[in-house]
Amino acid sequence: MRFLLLSSLLLALACGDDDGTVDPDLGTGMDAGPAGPSLRDAPVTFATVYEATRYTQGGYDRAYLPMDVAAHPNGQLWVVQQMERDGSFDENTECTQRGLSGDPDDCVSLQGTTVAITDPAAVEPATEANGRVRIVMDANAWHFMRRPAAIAFGATELTLDPSDPGAAETGITEPLVLRDTFATCHEHWTGNPTDMPPFIGPTLWTSDPTIYDGTNGSFSWSNGSHLDMVHATQYCMGIAYESENVYWTFNGQYGLIDRYDFGAPHHPGHYDHDDGTVTRYLLPVGDEMARVENVPSNMVIADRQLWIADTGNGRVLRFDLDSPATRFGTFTSYEGYAGDTMEGMGYTPVLDRAALEAEWGGAAEPSGLTVLADGSVLVANHATGHLTLLESDGTIVRTIDTETGAGIGGLTTVGDTVYFVQMDQRRIVRIDLAE
Repeated sequence: MRFLLLSSLLLALACGDDDGTVDPDLGTGMDAGPAGPSLRDAPVTFATVYEATRYTQGGYDRAYLPMDVAAHPNGQLWVVQQMERDGSFDENTECTQRGLSGDPDDCVSLQGTTVAITDPAAVEPATEANGRVRIVMDANAWHFMRRPAAIAFGATELTLDPSDPGAAETGITEPLVLRDTFATCHEHWTGNPTDMPPFIGPTLWTSDPTIYDGTNGSFSWSNGSHLDMVHATQYCMGIAYESENVYWTFNGQYGLIDRYDFGAPHHPGHYDHDDGTVTRYLLPVGDEMARVENVPSNMVIADRQLWIADTGNGRVLRFDLDSPATRFGTFTSYEGYAGDTMEGMGYTPVLDRAALEAEWGGAAEPSGLTVLADGSVLVANHATGHLTLLESDGTIVRTIDTETGAGIGGLTTVGDTVYFVQMDQRRIVRIDLAE
């Protein structure tokens, strides 16, 4: 009988409750053991996960420039990259209508790419040679992933119904499930040749390698593999996923926030973007956000709180997505759709420039930002290479000098491990915790 009771007790301890916890009423008297190392106080080391390569096709030799990182649901680490510009061109001359007619231009530099890194926690850095790196440039990246500044993963499943845009033209008669979607947004003022009207915004994609593979579709209207795009945010510096097909973006042109609902996706590469909606949220006059050129401003949503690294103003903001906002007016997207302009959404400057400059001992340009599992927030300073961990109320827990110097861009977590972009050194770095 004692053996049976002991066996039952051990089985209960092993299985726990349905939520993975052990019933405290069992009263084992056993010590659960010390917690693992924490970013709050553990010694840290840094390891290179990936070093960016170069674009060498068609006679070009350009450096890829990593900007931001995001965690794929399957445990991969995804990087979004811009491409080095030819110094002979700038934003107004790199790819003009005149240039497209045969004069010298630099359209190639507009094409962004993604890098999928398998097993980013491995000791050995990931490379294409060891099979842990997959670089994709969409067939129409010059428009749909033009100079990307930010990336965010969204819905793990997105169903394309036969009634959705583009489905009928491809002969779809049954629902098609698109897996592991993500969105990118872009640091440019247009998605078209630069002497055209501003026509750019975030793009929705699937990471399914059978669709998102760099090739164009077989239809005459194929536009690479994108799932949707809406054009209302110039110089987008950050993007965050809310739910369904909804993302929030950092509008670097006006220093405000745009909320995108892509609505129903379309068949990969289709052109029908008619059901997307944009809602614009204003900040008080004189307190708008500000971009820093070529520096991403991470955005993260956790528990209905939208955290933003306001890079140009040197501060960290927290917006309450459930706070009331009132309709101020309307605006028109570049597709010609009317969107509401809202004001009054509640927000808090959690840390201001003075506090961050004092903590970092130099200029404050918060860029990378993520919310950890315990609710604390990690923010990275592009200007000095420091990382600061803070509580949600702004209390500083710890500051770490990465000793990489200026140049930190986006950061994220895969599991409990933090990864960040060292833009100036063109590499991705992992933070390892010691016992």
